[in-house]
Amino acid sequence: MTATSISPAADLTPARKLVNSPGVLIIAHRGNSSIAPENTLPAFAKALAVKADLVELDYHHSADGVPVVIHDDNLDRTTNAQALLGKNKVLIADLPSAELARLDAGEWFSDEFKGTKLPTLVESLAAIQPGSTTLIERKAGDAATLVKLLAREKLTDQVVVQAFDWEFVKECRSLAPTLTLGALCSKAANEEQIQAAAETGADVIVWNHEKLRRDQIDLVHKLGKKAWVYTIDDPQRAADFMAAGIDAVITNKPATMIRVRGAIKRPAE
Repeated sequence: MTATSISPAADLTPARKLVNSPGVLIIAHRGNSSIAPENTLPAFAKALAVKADLVELDYHHSADGVPVVIHDDNLDRTTNAQALLGKNKVLIADLPSAELARLDAGEWFSDEFKGTKLPTLVESLAAIQPGSTTLIERKAGDAATLVKLLAREKLTDQVVVQAFDWEFVKECRSLAPTLTLGALCSKAANEEQIQAAAETGADVIVWNHEKLRRDQIDLVHKLGKKAWVYTIDDPQRAADFMAAGIDAVITNKPATMIRVRGAIKRPAE
């Protein structure tokens, strides 16, 4: 398959079938993170409850090489590490997974979630996959570790992986030809950058909604790719992109966006 082609329907994996399905996919950003602490099992459960099409999460590697689900590279914002460890800005990569498991990752959000732990990537996949599809965003870690983990869990064809590091995307494509991939970008979109994103081998080009013009969605489609945007919580903004032909919206408010989707008239597929 070339960088700008679409697989024949017979060759589509379950993840690619989802990505290529008509209509707009609604993706729960870090789980249903508007009503539960981001990147935790409760947030994932609440995303499943509203029937998000995909559930996005982020991961870093612990000091002993375990992929652990958390957005930031340090523990201050979403755990009690400062109080428990007596230090600021402790890096995920500096603590083994057993130490990370001691932390509370829910109380910062509300007392209701006190005692919530940082989940590993394996634990998160086990929670999400029975009811949705996981969108795995790599924040740090090598491609080989992720590819091996997905193969071991028999999920290579069942999930989507995205990253801002396009070399990581290219390596994943080389190591796992059937893995469904997204190339993330936060810069102002232009034709050269969109073409470069397509050439990574990604199936999806994922852009900051504030940096992507409506006409550039058409260019993504001409390159044989799907166009996704992050992170939209405003209903009117989402409606505008849906009407313009966007293929997925990543949001902190999946229930709201599912309602918006139901009210939108789309261009002819």
